[in-house]
Amino acid sequence: MKMLNPQKVFVQYRDVIKPYEPFIGRKYTVVHSDITGELFVIIGNTYADNMITSLRDEVKVSWEINKSELMLIGSVTLDGDGIIGDAGIRSKIFYNEIPIALQALRQADRFLFEKQYSLDRVPVYIQFISSNPELHKMYYYGLIGDYQIKE
Repeated sequence: MKMLNPQKVFVQYRDVIKPYEPFIGRKYTVVHSDITGELFVIIGNTYADNMITSLRDEVKVSWEINKSELMLIGSVTLDGDGIIGDAGIRSKIFYNEIPIALQALRQADRFLFEKQYSLDRVPVYIQFISSNPELHKMYYYGLIGDYQIKE
């Protein structure tokens, strides 16, 4: 896995979200700059739709409880209205780049993970959203703690 430079990760807290609480209801929007290579993680009660560009290369993730198990569930959009690019190519790019987005999320919200270290054992699932049934899939990306950047 490529390692992310933590100096290139920037975080913004919105709404009532603070660095340490609450974690249920937290929604992450991870976007990046192709020019600078910087990643921006916006953490709020809702997704940061104002940060989403026409490229639709954002990763959205939230804390969810499913059958009494805590999970991080995310999504990426492969095709649809106004989305430029081949869905199959976008799927491959997202599949390979999701670990970088998860590193950015884990780095940006490190204060939460340091205070509630058991959250590092939460599994991460990312839904690839596509009108093509072959591309419309849910992928397991391991535990969020696997994406901690060792400094």
